[in-house]
Amino acid sequence: MLAEATIGRVVLTVDVLATALPVSYLLDGDDVVFRTETGTLSAAGNGTVVAFQVDCFPPLARVGWKVVVTGLAMVVSEPADIRHLQSVAIPVMGAPSSTDYIRLSTALIRGQSMGSQHEHHEAATI
Repeated sequence: MLAEATIGRVVLTVDVLATALPVSYLLDGDDVVFRTETGTLSAAGNGTVVAFQVDCFPPLARVGWKVVVTGLAMVVSEPADIRHLQSVAIPVMGAPSSTDYIRLSTALIRGQSMGSQHEHHEAATI
């Protein structure tokens, strides 16, 4: 399900307040990678545990799914990793003057199909 969407929300705490930021993302191996305005993650702390949610609820369908990934978020700093991520062209939300690539380890993945009589819940720890 993570591979089916292109926009998700990263949820983190900044100055003891929770915030959710929409981001474009892709999967790079088992990791979720997204771009955000430079310094956004440093406000929460590099290496912070964050949550990332993706969902799909088509209008009028009354069914859908969501996936929540929890893991450590790290600013990508290795030049080879940055070149690789630049080559796959992850879009950035808004028009920031500079961006960081953020890699989120998928320590815990929880998925749920919702809205049907047979709701399905799964959790996996990687």
